[in-house]
Amino acid sequence: MHKHIRGKPYKVLKAVANTGGLTGIACIPSFLGNPGDINAFLNHIDHVIKTTNINHVGIGSDVSYTSRNQAAEAAKIPKLQRSRTQWRYFWPVGSLRPQPQARLSIAWTNWPLFTVGLVQRGYKDDEIRKIIGGNMMRVCRDSIK
Repeated sequence: MHKHIRGKPYKVLKAVANTGGLTGIACIPSFLGNPGDINAFLNHIDHVIKTTNINHVGIGSDVSYTSRNQAAEAAKIPKLQRSRTQWRYFWPVGSLRPQPQARLSIAWTNWPLFTVGLVQRGYKDDEIRKIIGGNMMRVCRDSIK
């Protein structure tokens, strides 16, 4: 699998699964490695399932949308002087640049393509439901008990 600062090593994936959690696979091309397309995304899902099991993987869309009111809401928050280095400083150079061909196939808005890809890889309906949101809902429900 592609090594990225946001990626998790095997023992962390296992620890998350052993405590009932899930690992969300981000559909951000630069996190997935070249070419950063839908196949790379699905390969990462397959890898986490093989490392843990179907109950501990989901889609981690990171930031899925921006509100049309975001600028107005942000303007209400007082500006503070930066007290630490921006997070981007710690990432490998060039890791935030997506490959041009990936922009069309991996955007979070293409979730129907994620489902089609999972079907093509042989996942059953109940497994797909877990991956595309069921596992996330389970973890959310479990965390508020």
